[in-house]
Amino acid sequence: HLKKMLPKRLVVGVISLCLMIRCTGGNEGCGASIRGACPPAWIQWGDKCYKKLSGKLPWAEAKQECIKMGSVLVMPQSQEETDFLLKNLIRHFWIDCTYQQIEGTWVCQDGTTDVEYRNWREETGEPNNGGKGEDCAVAAGESGWNDVPCGGLDRVICKRPAPQLHF
Repeated sequence: HLKKMLPKRLVVGVISLCLMIRCTGGNEGCGASIRGACPPAWIQWGDKCYKKLSGKLPWAEAKQECIKMGSVLVMPQSQEETDFLLKNLIRHFWIDCTYQQIEGTWVCQDGTTDVEYRNWREETGEPNNGGKGEDCAVAAGESGWNDVPCGGLDRVICKRPAPQLHF
């Protein structure tokens, strides 16, 4: 286990040393903060950490499992983030977007309806409530998002900010 942690600790140590040297000449540069490495079993991309849970859960349980870990159910914010998730984690998973609360209006992770990035499957007219009661969203590979019943089972990715180190 120590072998796995050494490179991350070494990187953080070098950055810490550089910041300390910079701070010795006065207050200029002090009080800086950087994003540290994600905890074990989490994968870092940018300033976020991601964790794929094992097994499949209904949407509401998936959301609660992420909350228990101090994170949120993933809600991709860009095509780049979506590409990262599909390439590095799993190809089909719940996203934190539903119109369960306000029928006909999609409400996403932060409780807003104003979502800048959307990736619905255009070729099938998603979200289309095709099977009736399709009130939760999944990322379905490169083809985009699909609305499905919330009680179905799907894979889960949790997301949280990378730890912040203060100097």
